[in-house]
Amino acid sequence: MFNKTSISIMFFSIISSSIAVAKTELDTSALKEMESLRSQYKLPSLSIAVAIDDDIVFAQAIGFSDINSSELANAKTQYSVGSLAKPMTGLALANLVDSGKISLRRPVSTYVKIPKYTTSFNVEELAAHIAGVPHDTPERDIAEFEVIKDHTSPSEAFYVFDKHPLLFSPGSEYRYSSNGYILLSAVIEKAAKINYVEFLKGSLWKAFKMDNTELDTSFAGLKNEATYYADYNGENKHIESTKQRDRSFLFGGGGFISTPSDLVRMAKATYSDKYLSDKAKALLSKPVKMRNGKVNADKYSLGWRVGKLKLSETDEQLWTVLHHGGVTDKASTAYLLVIPQCRASIAFATNYVPNQFWRMRGVMARILKSYINRNTCSS
Repeated sequence: MFNKTSISIMFFSIISSSIAVAKTELDTSALKEMESLRSQYKLPSLSIAVAIDDDIVFAQAIGFSDINSSELANAKTQYSVGSLAKPMTGLALANLVDSGKISLRRPVSTYVKIPKYTTSFNVEELAAHIAGVPHDTPERDIAEFEVIKDHTSPSEAFYVFDKHPLLFSPGSEYRYSSNGYILLSAVIEKAAKINYVEFLKGSLWKAFKMDNTELDTSFAGLKNEATYYADYNGENKHIESTKQRDRSFLFGGGGFISTPSDLVRMAKATYSDKYLSDKAKALLSKPVKMRNGKVNADKYSLGWRVGKLKLSETDEQLWTVLHHGGVTDKASTAYLLVIPQCRASIAFATNYVPNQFWRMRGVMARILKSYINRNTCSS
């Protein structure tokens, strides 16, 4: 005879078993997608992580973190994540707005008085790339490849842009600028009254257990950072990138190494009830308008690009997504996609920049959607 307790145990055992089977099928499918991407784009390695709610439900790496030594990549292998430093900086900025230490509408000169043009645009315009700070300055190559030093404060890196005039009247155009985010990093440092990187460590990295994220100095990533490859030649061989490189000068513009697992942990800040207020979280999903009232051309908010997608072909709802890519030229590429209403995110990183690398991002959306239960998403 079965009693109610034994029947309940059997029922939940069956349900748990079914969930485990479904999870195994999802993971197997994701791994097949990874193998396909690695083959198609000739990737030395590929690392992907998926987070649902508070849990990382998938974290795998395939291929080699170093080809010559046959060292395999794993979930803790670190990669230069390029401009994914900008969402980090956007979250730090929103945190300071929440605490009242920064006002988005105040001139940047309230916090940082040099260059002189910081009087002409506000913090929000700087964060949305509509301030006019130039991006491709020749001093950047000198800082990265010729004069190698470990920068400790964003203000030490102003030399890569401060001799150049603004590209346009602030608020009138959109022009992506990593140099602008060096300046924004300095704003954060001044407002927080603590070193920029230390503020990230204490307010963001520690809060979301981002233990494998570091400023890309000469002493970072000594154990776990991947070897980077600049090209794939006609002999079917990857060619190593130069090792003489300093990305620390970029700070919030692109100066970090990290892992996909850390990136999806960070993504929780966009929907967590503990990190930002609802008002601050809403800022992340709202593209900044230019002074003429029109939304900027890239639908850029505070460190994030804002988009829409359907969870399936039959889905009648368009869901807001936050996303950003990162490219370290001739070294690595990474990407992060978040659907805050579904409390879900996916990130990838690889140690090579293949042709048409941006096409890989669409596959990330497909993988992430397969892990989402639409019924758990909030409208």
